[in-house]
Amino acid sequence: MTETWPKPLREARGPIRAAKLDGAAEGMGEWGRECRALAADGLVPPDMLTAMTLFILSSQPRDPEKKQAIPGGGGGVAGGVWVRERYTIHRPLRRDEVFTVRGNSEGRHVHKARRYGTTSSETFNAAGERVATNLTTGLLSYKVQDGLADGVEGRAPDDIPSPRPDWSVAANNPCRDALGALQVGQALGGYPVTVSLALMEARDTKNPDNPIHSDPELARKAGLSKPIAGGSHVLSFALEPILQAVGRQALLHGAAFDIRWKAPVYADRVMTPHARVAAVGADRVVFDVDAVLDDGATAMTGQITVPLA
Repeated sequence: MTETWPKPLREARGPIRAAKLDGAAEGMGEWGRECRALAADGLVPPDMLTAMTLFILSSQPRDPEKKQAIPGGGGGVAGGVWVRERYTIHRPLRRDEVFTVRGNSEGRHVHKARRYGTTSSETFNAAGERVATNLTTGLLSYKVQDGLADGVEGRAPDDIPSPRPDWSVAANNPCRDALGALQVGQALGGYPVTVSLALMEARDTKNPDNPIHSDPELARKAGLSKPIAGGSHVLSFALEPILQAVGRQALLHGAAFDIRWKAPVYADRVMTPHARVAAVGADRVVFDVDAVLDDGATAMTGQITVPLA
């Protein structure tokens, strides 16, 4: 029987757990001044809005007979390792705000004997206003499965239109002047960050969505030598220097993100996050971001486009 794609997902309703948001702030340690300030202001930080896809996936009905790829995992994507996230933040989301996430499973594919899935979602607040648009590709299992041939079911990730910057809300950005004053080539960040297991445990909370990010034993069962930092956790350290330079709400009003995770950040590794101003124009500012491990490997890379009125 041929499967029909896309496959609608059961909608999910927020808010995000307070402990999860508190953990996101605590999990940045000394490097998260502006993200902690956003939390104190009652707002969800920009890295956590990658979690809208996980939010809807973790709300789907489960087949009790189907073995989880990661025992004890709570995430809807078994293995829950994001490899690419394309998303737009249309407006700020308050920590206690009721919201609805609607989405689809767009397709699955196999590449180099690993299985991947792609999910699209849109998040709306109680007033029906769009908060976030997400397109997420993640590993369905971290382990390589010998003998799997490359192939695609449904739509391939590159065949799906990416979320775009939202110029209709750019005028609401209180940081427009500071953004417009940036200079092409300006470098932000560039300091070493130790992503300790303690920070990973703090971010994951006592009720983790995916324990490969904080539980050594379950990480080993998933095929990892140690717990790895979640994708949004790695991203948060590269966004922080942007917020410190131009204002904590700079990325919450129409900004579009295209982020790829290239290599795992194992517990207690040192990485250096960077943000560089790639373009400044009358209608936009573009940042290149990355996180580089102490051995020179790139853990994460991406681009952020912030629309200006």
